[in-house]
Amino acid sequence: MQENLSSFDTLKLATQYWQGDQTTTVLIVILFILAIILFFIMGTWLQKKMRERNLKHYFDTYAKEQELTDKEKEILWEYAKKMERDPILVLEFKAPFEKVVDLYIQSNPDADENLVRDMRKKLDFEIVSPYIPLITTKDIEIFQNGRMVFSNNQTVNVALYDKDERYMYWLVIDGTLPSSIQPGEQAKVIFLRQEDGIYSFELPIADIMKEGNKTIIKFPHTFELNRTQRRETPRVKIDLPLNFAYTKNGKKSIFEGRFIDISSGGARFCTTELNDILRKIRFGDTIELIFNLDDYPFNINSKVLEIDKKPKALCLRTIFEELDEHTKESIIEFVQKEQIKAAKLKKEHE
Repeated sequence: MQENLSSFDTLKLATQYWQGDQTTTVLIVILFILAIILFFIMGTWLQKKMRERNLKHYFDTYAKEQELTDKEKEILWEYAKKMERDPILVLEFKAPFEKVVDLYIQSNPDADENLVRDMRKKLDFEIVSPYIPLITTKDIEIFQNGRMVFSNNQTVNVALYDKDERYMYWLVIDGTLPSSIQPGEQAKVIFLRQEDGIYSFELPIADIMKEGNKTIIKFPHTFELNRTQRRETPRVKIDLPLNFAYTKNGKKSIFEGRFIDISSGGARFCTTELNDILRKIRFGDTIELIFNLDDYPFNINSKVLEIDKKPKALCLRTIFEELDEHTKESIIEFVQKEQIKAAKLKKEHE
């Protein structure tokens, strides 16, 4: 007899010696198959539960490091699951965080707006870089100027007067609001972010309020923002090494990284040297970039505009500070050379 019989061969062999009637034999076979199916279902279910348990443990650990309270952790976990979002990404990135807390605000009439603002602050999502595209109208800065256009093509100049987690309030800053404009009517707001682009959104007016001589137009928040990017300095993708220095509490630390792209205005680069010092880098911090382009050395102070935390790398986007004309022209010349090289290479492969 062969060793290592399969389950099916074992069952087949057993039925050959079974003396019972045919109905009993068929029943045993069916029960055996059902037992195998149940075994695989239970195995899959247990694996899923173990993965979720490990995910929850990692989520709780990460959230604790960010000093989130038990209630804050519970809200983010619960609503991330409702949206079928990865709860870890909700802690790491602003876009999924804003989507999740918006669901919490919209679906819960007793939602705690102060708690949401507290979470946003603890996770460093409170400060919005003027160079990073807006995710939601909640990110529009107070006193942002704009132009409001109504369905009859009448327009007024406006500025963002106030905002909370549910609504934004735009102040009419010149002229008067046409008397024909009523709540429920669609209105379009267009505004310019100097270092970013031109934005617009179109929503029904929630309310029109009077505060003394002020006319305030109330809108619900939205993620539906149209953006037209402003022209920026020429940028080229490169893969070159650099060192960068970060000073914290008077202590200077130097790290290694590699460029992703560069222009005469700034650069983007990544490092795999992940440690506690680099985790303290924040938007607006100054770091010193040390690198060579065409064997010419550069040492440039730059300001952090964007921080992208990846599982095995940290990527930073920076803007150069106070470049002298010679340095600026040298970088522009390098960028132009690399663009010509890339164009020739592309043409050769067409």
